[in-house]
Amino acid sequence: MTKQIVCADAGMDCSFVVQSESEDELVEMVTLHGEHQHDVEMEKNDIRDLIKPA
Repeated sequence: MTKQIVCADAGMDCSFVVQSESEDELVEMVTLHGEHQHDVEMEKNDIRDLIKPA
């Protein structure tokens, strides 16, 4: 099943959305996005809490 993370769900004014069947891939992609686009580091568990069905 495809899952997604929407950056705006983390409180950012951002249209970034990432989808994958792999939760580990979602976490990695959001980690990189947060660091490069928002200059923030998030805990992996906090990122996992943002995962929803696509």
